[in-house]
Amino acid sequence: DFNITSLSYEDVDYTLTDMSPPFIGEDECLVPGEPVVRVEKAPQNSRRIFAGIDIPVSVEDVWELLTDYENLQNVVPNLVVNEVLELYTGSKGPVRMESIDETLSDTDQCKELANQMKGAVLRQVGGAKVVGINFSARTTLEVREWPNGMPDFAHFEDEVYEGKSRSVRVRESKARELTRYAFPRPFALSSLPVKDISMQSVEEDDGEFRMYQGVWRMQPLPGCSPVGGSAMRLTYAVEVSPRPYLPVALVEGRIAQDLCTNLKAIRELFA
Repeated sequence: DFNITSLSYEDVDYTLTDMSPPFIGEDECLVPGEPVVRVEKAPQNSRRIFAGIDIPVSVEDVWELLTDYENLQNVVPNLVVNEVLELYTGSKGPVRMESIDETLSDTDQCKELANQMKGAVLRQVGGAKVVGINFSARTTLEVREWPNGMPDFAHFEDEVYEGKSRSVRVRESKARELTRYAFPRPFALSSLPVKDISMQSVEEDDGEFRMYQGVWRMQPLPGCSPVGGSAMRLTYAVEVSPRPYLPVALVEGRIAQDLCTNLKAIRELFA
């Protein structure tokens, strides 16, 4: 008999399956130490990839780790180069949604808010092996910190919005072209406060990706905490659009595997 529980993420053909459901609910505790992943096709030779893992530490512990930009190469296994080009100090006071012009588009509102957040500009090179060939991907990223979470412009936190269920809107969103400041939907749903870190390739980036934008999300998991301890869920939702010379079908599985490897490495740092 074929035992599906024995599969690891290396065994899965990412071109044939979405694997995990579109969202992970906060009432679900993931298998300890094992990441989950989902891959979706998007227009223009692009992919949306979602991955997550549960970690028995506090949200603040992981937040401090991922915002220590100068040392990310010690956290992410496949990060060959990690150079901090610029640091953003952010606004002195709290950033409020009410301060943004509501007549602007969602993407313009997101950009206005992002420009007030702390963060950094990072030049990174990731290394991997694809079909036996060593491959490196260069990108320059604008990183922004959202200590109170990013605004839910697409209303995915709502089960029903404008008469459409969440699942219907997920199906419709697969046809949406990648757009700057229209970040991918969250992989994890939470009724508790979350922290987010957004990453987006700079507009004139000359790396291997036409566009790269993603969001780290950190949320507390009191229902999955060990006795007397803490637990949190770390997820990453990313949209990637390689240059025309790099067919996404050749690298999507590698990207998904590397995301899972990165999540496991972060968890093991707290072991």
